[in-house]
Amino acid sequence: MSIILKAGTARIAILKSSPPQWNIKADGVVATAGWSNPRLEPRFYIDFPTDGIQDFDFIADPPPGISNQVISPVTAYVNWADPPSYVQGVRIHSANNSVEAMAGTAKDLTL
Repeated sequence: MSIILKAGTARIAILKSSPPQWNIKADGVVATAGWSNPRLEPRFYIDFPTDGIQDFDFIADPPPGISNQVISPVTAYVNWADPPSYVQGVRIHSANNSVEAMAGTAKDLTL
């Protein structure tokens, strides 16, 4: 597993479920073709950040051998069940940047 090249967008959808869940989606790019299993891995803290933002690393599995040198899109999703009330949003980290999404701008979805 490796961190992706660049994060592009992030969004939060609040699922109408019990307990409430956030569906977090992130889009980004990798430097070659053949990456697989893109995912968002939460960072763990001793003390939660005072800004109320949960950090995630956007990672994927690189191709096992030689691959075409072409910028390729990747998308990852994660459902976060019952996020703590002090969390206001998420920050998605890549190798070259980070993007944020705030819960206050989230869409409500019924599933």
